[in-house]
Amino acid sequence: MEIGLNILGAEALFGGDISAVPDLAAEADRRGIDLISTGDHLGFAADAHAQRMRDNNFPFPLDHPWYEPISLLSAVAAVTERAQLGVSVLIATVRPAALLAKQIATLDRLSRGRVTMGFGVGWQEAEYTATGMPFDARFGRMEDTVRACRELWTRAPAQFTGRDFAFENFHSLPFPVQDRIPILFGLGPSPRNFDRIARVADGWSVNPTDLPGFTGSVALLRDRFAAQGRDPGTLRIQVSLTPVRRSDGSVDLDATARAAQQFRRHGATAVVFRPTAFGREADRLPELLDWMIGLGHD
Repeated sequence: MEIGLNILGAEALFGGDISAVPDLAAEADRRGIDLISTGDHLGFAADAHAQRMRDNNFPFPLDHPWYEPISLLSAVAAVTERAQLGVSVLIATVRPAALLAKQIATLDRLSRGRVTMGFGVGWQEAEYTATGMPFDARFGRMEDTVRACRELWTRAPAQFTGRDFAFENFHSLPFPVQDRIPILFGLGPSPRNFDRIARVADGWSVNPTDLPGFTGSVALLRDRFAAQGRDPGTLRIQVSLTPVRRSDGSVDLDATARAAQQFRRHGATAVVFRPTAFGREADRLPELLDWMIGLGHD
């Protein structure tokens, strides 16, 4: 099982200094972390944000800073050597496909082939309105985006015709280092969404709510992969976990470790933790990193 560090919001551990976050990533890389990831939002409409907090326990306040993820990961690429780099769920469909392909190919070059990217469509129409992108048919557009990126990453000239955009005789270089950049979809568990993953993606990025539901979803996803003539053994299933807490609110590391191993036994290939979910004490980071890395060796 791979272990990931989600650096979203990690600047809060350093008094809000984002320039300290690549140093944290470099230390995690040296210690043996497998994946360094972050999150993505372009911004929020206040009413949509309030509803999300109320209905879905969204953990980030309206004034939380969201650094542009590809830019942040480029800084991380410069100071790391081995860990994979990615976004848990990048809202791919608020970005032009050709620009997104260029950004990811550049990151893969800077990191010497270490990109593993999660794509999603988000939940907020305001991000689409602000960028002039269509909110309708966004799921199909995400499939088109992946197909267009793969075309741009492997051919020059490239040609693609989708529902909302097209290009022909188009040269976009450099190609990524990797022959196939792994793309995971951050979508809810449903037969239709798993069909999307099986058609064009390489895995699933998920924040599971319960183990039995996760187990059934993994079985269904493997089924859909096989139905598309793909090997279910190649599936990447990346799980983002929050720490288990005791009745007094303190973090129970042993219980959290048991939860991570349960998800591993039921199909997770990577488990990702966000340090700020454990607390805000920067001096505890070395101990937390060692605990995280130890999970991958259990």
